[in-house]
Amino acid sequence: MTRKKTKRKKIKLTEQEKEQRCQEREVRTVMTNIGFKRIPNIGGKEFVYKSRTSEMDDIFYYKNVILILEYTVGQPGEHLLKKNYLYEKINENQNEFIDFLLNEDKLKSFKDVYSVNIGNKFSKNQLQIKIVYCSKKSISQEHKDLVGNVAYFDYHIVKYFESLSRVIKRSSRYEFLDFLGISFDKVGDNVSLSSQSSRHAYSGHILPEEHSSFKEGYKIISFYIDANSLLKRAYVLRQNGWRKKENIGHYQRMFIQSKIKGMRKYLHEKNRVFINNIIATLSIDKIELYNDKNEKLTIDNHGNIKNSSNTKVTPTKIEIIDETNIIGIIDGQHRTYAYHEGDDIYEESISRYRGIQNLLVTGILFPKNENEEKRLKFEANLFMEINANQAGASSKLKQDIELMLNPFSTTTIAKRVLEKLNTSGPLSNLLEEYWYEKGKLKTSSIVSYGLKPLLKLDDEKSKDSIYVIWNNINKSKIKNRDNDEFSLLSDYVDFATEKIRDLLIAFKHNLGSEKWVIDRNNSNSILTVTTVNGILNTLRKLIENEKVNDSD
Repeated sequence: MTRKKTKRKKIKLTEQEKEQRCQEREVRTVMTNIGFKRIPNIGGKEFVYKSRTSEMDDIFYYKNVILILEYTVGQPGEHLLKKNYLYEKINENQNEFIDFLLNEDKLKSFKDVYSVNIGNKFSKNQLQIKIVYCSKKSISQEHKDLVGNVAYFDYHIVKYFESLSRVIKRSSRYEFLDFLGISFDKVGDNVSLSSQSSRHAYSGHILPEEHSSFKEGYKIISFYIDANSLLKRAYVLRQNGWRKKENIGHYQRMFIQSKIKGMRKYLHEKNRVFINNIIATLSIDKIELYNDKNEKLTIDNHGNIKNSSNTKVTPTKIEIIDETNIIGIIDGQHRTYAYHEGDDIYEESISRYRGIQNLLVTGILFPKNENEEKRLKFEANLFMEINANQAGASSKLKQDIELMLNPFSTTTIAKRVLEKLNTSGPLSNLLEEYWYEKGKLKTSSIVSYGLKPLLKLDDEKSKDSIYVIWNNINKSKIKNRDNDEFSLLSDYVDFATEKIRDLLIAFKHNLGSEKWVIDRNNSNSILTVTTVNGILNTLRKLIENEKVNDSD
């Protein structure tokens, strides 16, 4: 007599559990694309370490880099503080924690993977262990400051690396390691090499200034470099990548996946390399130049090269430091990243070309005394000049770059103020910054109808702007949109933010925290875009009627 099979009852997940499962899949996909491998059977296993019961959600590894991941979709503050004890103990003595993992029966899978893929290649002292905290919701800076030595994989950063790794796969690991704060010379075989090997030399030429239209001090060099070395050091358009919130999405617009795939197919089928020139920017403090006698060339702060001709092409040896994010690709990003380390059918063919010095780069050297704002503006201008009549860059990207090119416009100032209001104070984490955020205040109307009228750089025709009460003797300098007063501009943004935040604090205090929420289903909730704009317009009227001044 055969027994009737009983169907296993399907466990119904809560909405929060579903959201966390989705988050786990999302992060694991990113980690896999980057080239990290997951150790199975780790999540949910409770263990006692240093007399405290705890657990981990995931462990990933790449060569000698071991990442301990924690996922959360709820309010991260209290959850993060609870995990702090374990994190402190891990960071106090990482070797001791590795020994614990190797001897904990509940985490046997770690020992199995470690003995085959990690321990037989690297000593414990060569391991780079990092705790990665993945929160779907924003974490206040106050909580991050309380729990240090943790890589906060905030959701907007997850989306950034999701876009990046989807297209260039494992070549995104250089930037990811930079995000983790792990130097590439501490990864894999590099950990055994001498620190003196942190520069690599390339043959090239210094071009005379007379052959370019750039201002004095901007030098032009050309050199051949292998794709692998260029990929490690390169960034596209913006150097700060994941560090700058406004960059999120730039990579998915800069990199057209179908274009890169087509180029990889070309490299595979034609069995030859691209011959086009790649235009890039470099910082002088990241390179060393030598003449044909192998004598080091001295470069002063203004970009002038001593013992080098300014009127003819000069042979040179170029040593470039082995760091990520130091060569800015202005034109040729698809040709460069077509060589990325991927997982497609073309990878075997392309891997043979990655180490050959066959990419010609024309590099523009910034003077040492050129500040970051000027460098970024120069890059954006050059990008726009090259792409003005090409279909390569989308109109949306061009609009974003135009915003970068006009840092002194009222719109740009308003966006900077709004970003600062979202970091602390009554509007902290309540303003929508990314397309995926739900239940937050939309910002476009606040910028257009609330902030722009309040921040306008005008003290003659109107008397209702924060600019009027800003008591700075040099303030008129920022009226000129084509200026370099970035420090003065930051002072105005800080001053305006402080005045607006003070009024928001007063409103929240008088209305009560129970009303200062975003909830359409709560009749007591008053926090809407209309409310915020009303408060901003109130400040404008107070200024107009001389009820607010610089010291208030």
